[in-house]
Amino acid sequence: MADDSPSSRDGSAIWKFALIGGIASLPFTTLSYWQTGSELSLAPVFFGGILAGYLAARKLGVTSDVGTRAGIVGSLPVVWVAFDVVNASSGLAGPDWFVAGGTVLAIGFGLMVIILGSGLAALIGELGAKVGIWIARKTTAGRRTDTTHA
Repeated sequence: MADDSPSSRDGSAIWKFALIGGIASLPFTTLSYWQTGSELSLAPVFFGGILAGYLAARKLGVTSDVGTRAGIVGSLPVVWVAFDVVNASSGLAGPDWFVAGGTVLAIGFGLMVIILGSGLAALIGELGAKVGIWIARKTTAGRRTDTTHA
């Protein structure tokens, strides 16, 4: 049975706006890493968070975790960075125990890159959403919703 409570509808709508903001930042985040091969800029995640926060505040008025979710979606290129870290361990040479240990350490470091990178992107997305919410409230504060005085 589907849950049609207001909180579940708001949750799916928040995900919708988070996906819009996160997916909008993905090409720019990916491009930043692809161009350098070693540096990943999360600045596009900030702007995706602004977009998600603005849309959620304008359409829903509820903005719970929209920036965090947009940041996590926008951080998907961090996985590419982690794969590059693990792939670098394929060049290890030496005794089998050394290669095995180095590979395990590279995998562990790759997982830490994913966890820390996604967490940082979630924080940056949430900061962007706060700015987007502020913009939405400032732009709607001067408008009248009452049309009887037209």
